[in-house]
Amino acid sequence: MSGYREIEAAVSSVAILVGGTEERLVRVRISDLDSADLSTVAFIDLPSTEARRIALEILAAADDADWQTDQDGCPQEAR
Repeated sequence: MSGYREIEAAVSSVAILVGGTEERLVRVRISDLDSADLSTVAFIDLPSTEARRIALEILAAADDADWQTDQDGCPQEAR
């Protein structure tokens, strides 16, 4: 994969039994925005607790990247 990726998450049509109750999975799709090749797209169905943990780690990494950008004096993009 190249430097530009996109991550999407949505409720999956798949459900599993956890402790006797049905739990929907979260479908996570990761794609390489620089490639038109569909083989670069990855899907994974995760339990909601795992998807939440990964999302929090991604947010923490994004905060760190913002901080490093500010330290390097890089101009910020207009939002």
